[in-house]
Amino acid sequence: MGWSSNMVRNLSLRSWLITALILALLFISSGIFITHLLTNRQLDESAQRLQLINSLRKQALLTYFETASTELTFWSLNPKLVSKQAELNALWDNYAATQGDPGARLREVYVEKNPHPKGQYRELVDTGIKNSRYNEIHVELHPMARRFVTERGYYDALLITPNGNTLYSVEKEADFGAALLDDSWRDTLLSTTFQRAMATPGKVVISDIAHYQPSGDAPTIFIARTMSNKNDQVLGVLVFQLPTDELRQIMHFKAGMGESGETYLVGQDYLMRSDSRFESSSTVLQKQVKTPAIENALAGNAGVMHIPDYRGIPVLSAYDYIDFDTFRWAIVAEIDRAEALNKVSGIHASLAGLMALFYVLALGSVWLIRGDDIESQEALSLMLDTDNNEPEQPI
Repeated sequence: MGWSSNMVRNLSLRSWLITALILALLFISSGIFITHLLTNRQLDESAQRLQLINSLRKQALLTYFETASTELTFWSLNPKLVSKQAELNALWDNYAATQGDPGARLREVYVEKNPHPKGQYRELVDTGIKNSRYNEIHVELHPMARRFVTERGYYDALLITPNGNTLYSVEKEADFGAALLDDSWRDTLLSTTFQRAMATPGKVVISDIAHYQPSGDAPTIFIARTMSNKNDQVLGVLVFQLPTDELRQIMHFKAGMGESGETYLVGQDYLMRSDSRFESSSTVLQKQVKTPAIENALAGNAGVMHIPDYRGIPVLSAYDYIDFDTFRWAIVAEIDRAEALNKVSGIHASLAGLMALFYVLALGSVWLIRGDDIESQEALSLMLDTDNNEPEQPI
């Protein structure tokens, strides 16, 4: 029994199909491997970029607070200002002993009788009151202090006696002339910052961000340091009130963040300390964020995670933390995972097309090779069939 042409064709077809299947599996496996490799590489690059951005934001924030601390220390040690603080203390005590409430008198002169509208009380320099040593000191100090807070982007500067009496303020808000240790003021942000400064003479203390009612309930930061004479006697506390504008500018710097990237701060109460890029209204002390990245950062860790963000969108999140003397902030830089993989998506399409082309070419080559084999095997089969059909020759 010999080889038939059909048997050869069937065998060749099976071989070709097996080869085609092997090639398909090979190309699919290669595609999956390359895609996985490119995806991981792109995510690693995005993670490194986010960590760098987070580090730069963190350093900018630390520099801002270090600069404010340096300026506060400089002025709290300034001999002229220390001398004026001592003189103002004496004036306060003398008025309290002989005429009544110094705070009420200051508010009457610089607030109630201020010719400028509310919000512009700082414009009053000279009350015109004769024989008033306080007015003379105010005329001397106020223009300098007003110019300083304006140029530095601060909101207010205050001088407070060791007993907690606010005897000077640039802005002249409700805390001007207030007794910060009275029950109505004791738990306010200014009072608690003052108390911490008095408890740690010579050290700069910084408050966490909190709403401050005298400033229209705006989110506020206070930074404070004691003032002492040559004998190390504490004469009072110098306080700077910082708005959150500078923090907003630092955290909302968009270079390198793409369409969906953002950086933000979160406090230990899980409330934002900076604004969300995606909200039209302020999210400071309004929006709670409690993602795994935030929890890790507040626990004192730094790293990168793939998580749903506070909007429920999958993101790549780089997290870190900033420690102050009594509190900690989480700082995160995030970008939507889809945007982080945008480049890979484009490469995927090109790669799929290229591999499909290679597969067709490879398959065609195999077909041509198999075609030649089929013709050769058919010729061989025909020869075998012819030999088998010839009659046997007698010996």
